[in-house]
Amino acid sequence: MSAGILRQPDELLSALAEVIKPLGKVAVASSGGVDSTVLLVAAAHILGPDQVLAVTALAPMVPLDDQADASRLADLAGVRHLVARLPESILDLPPFAENPPDRCYHCKKIIFDALLALARGAGFNVLCDGTNRDDLKDYRPGLRALQEMKVVSPLAEAGFSKAEVRALAATLCPDFAEKPAMACLATRIPTHTPVTLASMTRIDKAESLLRHQGLGQVRVRDHAGLARVELDLAMLENGLGPDLIKLIRDSIHEAGFSYATLDLNGYRSGSMNPAAQASGQEVTP
Repeated sequence: MSAGILRQPDELLSALAEVIKPLGKVAVASSGGVDSTVLLVAAAHILGPDQVLAVTALAPMVPLDDQADASRLADLAGVRHLVARLPESILDLPPFAENPPDRCYHCKKIIFDALLALARGAGFNVLCDGTNRDDLKDYRPGLRALQEMKVVSPLAEAGFSKAEVRALAATLCPDFAEKPAMACLATRIPTHTPVTLASMTRIDKAESLLRHQGLGQVRVRDHAGLARVELDLAMLENGLGPDLIKLIRDSIHEAGFSYATLDLNGYRSGSMNPAAQASGQEVTP
């Protein structure tokens, strides 16, 4: 397949079936995001709902909107849904208290240990996640944890790009096809700055307020109480009127930040990655 050429939905589903069918039955780590949603709905279509289990981690670093969506999506797919609740006390562990460059590796180990235990307890020995091909190009230490734990990534194995995931979503679960990309809330906090419940709470609230006001893809990076807001670059280039500026400022302050700033580079995935910080350049998957 040539880069840049999107496969049709029937081709995508067929490619995914080649990876999923041999697995027999699977548990899917359902985060509420588009990738895991497409995987969950497609797996139920390919294997049958009884052969698929949705497992979700409810943890301080998971956005509340995603937690709610994960439950709705399991109902959409018609599959059983189990939840692992991780206590706030996990934030006292070194991966969060110290927030090293490979924090994501340790975080994934904690979350997927819980999900694997949940899945195996229900009789599902294969756990899948929604990693896609484009994710493999980014700085993602958590992928190493998934490999070590033998978590299967059917979308990546079937060669799905992010654009193809959304193309299949438009067919399988159109209500979620345009959902903005989400990520662990800890990714909004600079390396070596402790990951705290207070910080993630204000990040989650600020992003939720802005998304619900129609801003779409947005990130709020937390620099010790100063919010660095990343908006779609086209929105910045078209100019922000006084009403929109006031909306952003008020939302950021309502969420608990002391200061609100706009990042003139706009939204880009991975802008808090150590590689991006070291080079001064953005990382785009």
